[in-house]
Amino acid sequence: MSQFISFVKSNKWIILILIVATILRLYNLDYQSLWMDEIYTLNVASPKHSFSQIISEVNLRESFPYLYFFIMNTMFSLFGDTSIVARIPSVIFGIAAVWMMYKFGKETYSKKVGLIAALLFTFNEYAIFHSQDARAYSLYLLCLLFSFYKFVIFLKNNTQKNMIWFAISAGLLVNVNFFSVLNVITQGFILLFVLFNLDKSERVAYFKKLLVIAGIILLFFIPNAYKFYLLSKFKSSWIPAPSNDGLTNILKEFISVSEILVFVYGILFTFFIIKVFNQKRTKSIKEIIDNKLVFNYLLIAAWISFVVVVILLKSYLSSSLYVSRYFISIFPAIILVISIALVSIKNIQVRLSFLALLVFFMAFDLVVVKKYYHTPLKAQFREASDMVKFYNPNKDVVYTSLKYWYDYFLNNHGQKFEVVDKPNLTVLVKEMQANPALLKSFWIVDGYQDIVKLSDADQQFLDTHFRLQETYDGLGAIARHYIKK
Repeated sequence: MSQFISFVKSNKWIILILIVATILRLYNLDYQSLWMDEIYTLNVASPKHSFSQIISEVNLRESFPYLYFFIMNTMFSLFGDTSIVARIPSVIFGIAAVWMMYKFGKETYSKKVGLIAALLFTFNEYAIFHSQDARAYSLYLLCLLFSFYKFVIFLKNNTQKNMIWFAISAGLLVNVNFFSVLNVITQGFILLFVLFNLDKSERVAYFKKLLVIAGIILLFFIPNAYKFYLLSKFKSSWIPAPSNDGLTNILKEFISVSEILVFVYGILFTFFIIKVFNQKRTKSIKEIIDNKLVFNYLLIAAWISFVVVVILLKSYLSSSLYVSRYFISIFPAIILVISIALVSIKNIQVRLSFLALLVFFMAFDLVVVKKYYHTPLKAQFREASDMVKFYNPNKDVVYTSLKYWYDYFLNNHGQKFEVVDKPNLTVLVKEMQANPALLKSFWIVDGYQDIVKLSDADQQFLDTHFRLQETYDGLGAIARHYIKK
């Protein structure tokens, strides 16, 4: 008992932070409807699917490796495929990521940096969103931080044990997100930099360790090689082309798109750079690692630069990848920069007041300005489907261009509706004009497009034969119930 009390006393701040992180990630977990990508998760990892079926579904529909869907399939098989069950793993991964942010900051700089980084991670809207989203990004952040944590330990002390742990962490990382390949390559470049700056007498032994690490990572990656090949051939059509301020907007999204927070983060980032620029020359690898500011600058610069440059090149020269979640791996590096800058403020009163101001505005923006927990942020497919369930005693046919997604709500958990794939309302009206047998009461549900816009002639035909009974207009989702006159 005394050991437990001693542990709590020595770790009271991180325990308190983790409690707050848990509350912020569990609160109103099911308020938002499942959106398109989350329904992909539920359909691909359905408890009805075997592991081989999951592999086929991932190859056909997904952009992630297989591991996350195996985890979700196990969860659904044990607890059911509901929205709460789908999101709980992301909550757990998100809370664990806060802990790993603390461990990583503590290892790279100091315990104070670790605590501040964990605190900023806790209140960050972007981190909270992905901790309440049934996708693999929360797991990606956790594995990313774990891998870089083990990477730093190996850089400081390249024992065989640390080598194996780092290799396993990197191997795990490439199994949760294919963008992690960029992170592992970044780690590889840093290790090569270390190799060429070692004394000649140490290079052979160090190179052998790098070969072992590369071999282990490759073994972990092999199961995903075919999926990676398929993904390399895919070209996105829905992502907008990169713009001059696209990257700036993505960075703002990481820090909640708040003017005040952007201003405060900008001050702290500038202060960090000034502190780094004032550092003396470092001549050896040991001196670089011992100089915490220089070491963290080089680590963070390589970490961010490689990811950004590769995605920029891909976006401008091939298909665009300008979506914030594709840049998500640089997010913890930004948090680390701000945390180091705060700790570098020598006057404790100034430091604490600045930190308190930052946390206040993060919480204020989350709860008061954005109303994050009480404002729809995801397409309201659930609410549109509820209209069909509650106001459809005759089980009228449901037409939609999003059958794959609406089927989850309308043909699952013991419910059965006739859901027919139809591009839009105009096509349906033309078919009714050509085939009077189709003139029956119907629902049309959709999203992300204007489904009710018709020509004057088509609208007149619809008004002649039907009356509009129930309507629903939500975020990214629409429902209309037409009753035959």
